[in-house]
Amino acid sequence: MATTNISSRIHAAAARDNIDLPSLPFLQEALDDISSLATRSSTANFTSPNITRIDTHTHPVPSWFRALQPNAAGRATPSWDPLSHLDFMASHDITHSILSVSTPQATAFQGDKTRTLALARLLNEFCGEVARVWPERFSWLAVTTLPYVEEAVTEVRYAIEQLGAVGVVVLTNHEGFYPGEEKFDALWGWLQDRAVKGGEGREIVFVHPTDPVLRLEDGRLIDSKPSPLRSGLGEFYFDTARAISSITANRTIFKFPNIHWRISHGAGAFPDIQDRFLMGFPDDAEAARSAYAERFWYDSAGPVYPRQIKGLLAHDIPVSQLVFGTDYPYGIGFWDVNANIGGLADADFLSVQEKNSVFYENAKRLWKGKIPSLQ
Repeated sequence: MATTNISSRIHAAAARDNIDLPSLPFLQEALDDISSLATRSSTANFTSPNITRIDTHTHPVPSWFRALQPNAAGRATPSWDPLSHLDFMASHDITHSILSVSTPQATAFQGDKTRTLALARLLNEFCGEVARVWPERFSWLAVTTLPYVEEAVTEVRYAIEQLGAVGVVVLTNHEGFYPGEEKFDALWGWLQDRAVKGGEGREIVFVHPTDPVLRLEDGRLIDSKPSPLRSGLGEFYFDTARAISSITANRTIFKFPNIHWRISHGAGAFPDIQDRFLMGFPDDAEAARSAYAERFWYDSAGPVYPRQIKGLLAHDIPVSQLVFGTDYPYGIGFWDVNANIGGLADADFLSVQEKNSVFYENAKRLWKGKIPSLQ
């Protein structure tokens, strides 16, 4: 597709949805970046029959997004480009990666609705173009405009129905609102209706951690991270527990039974608090445990294997709900990616078949009918 055609299409779609793209000072850079993707070609070698793994937790980082957010969780935001990602995949036996923009996503402009909507649209256009150019290698999850819910429905509909997103990615909180907030029900309801009417029976929501934010009565937002330590060392795990608690306490997981929840980093700290937390909801406790074991899917990104994962298994989470993830490129330099993958590949408490299920079979089942190259 010609560069001018891509830019014109993006402008026209944004104007139709009342999105003010020119509110972003880096608009032209972003449009040029999106248009240039069509000129790229892969040099990675995917000929080996052993290349079967499906990476469900990876992050694209457009250069203009990195410049906007130079730090992530207390570390420098990594550089990324699709060709380097393809080389990483080929060298680690990964045949397909599912992309999702990491924190802060569109909430980089906290409290600024106009630019939040514009940034969400550009991020989705970028991811959509990556997957369009390399459909065999990349799929992607749509960024939302939360906490602006009506606009989030519009954006998710566009991303899924027009750009080809295979699910949605949300943060553990959006400007202090956790995903179980009743105000978010309109988005979950749209996904529920689509799951039922679309014939696939499910829609997928990936919950990714971010820093906690406190919303004051006057609407101001302040950082509420209590620890001076960088968030990747623990706070992300705690906010993941808060997010799961939110969708459980507010019965989101019951009200929308066709939504499947993809949870990052082995569910973070939630397995450690699960039993104590559910004591507060005795009428829902068993149903919640069933949902965690049937409609929640937990990835291996981070040092999840061979120790942390046992917390999930101890809560009767079956291996069928575990999927593979590397957190590329954010994990590079934080942990030894080879050792991280090896923790799963060498786990003596899993059979060969169970490992194969985690590396690729479970993800194929979760995205059946949504990602043609995985069928």
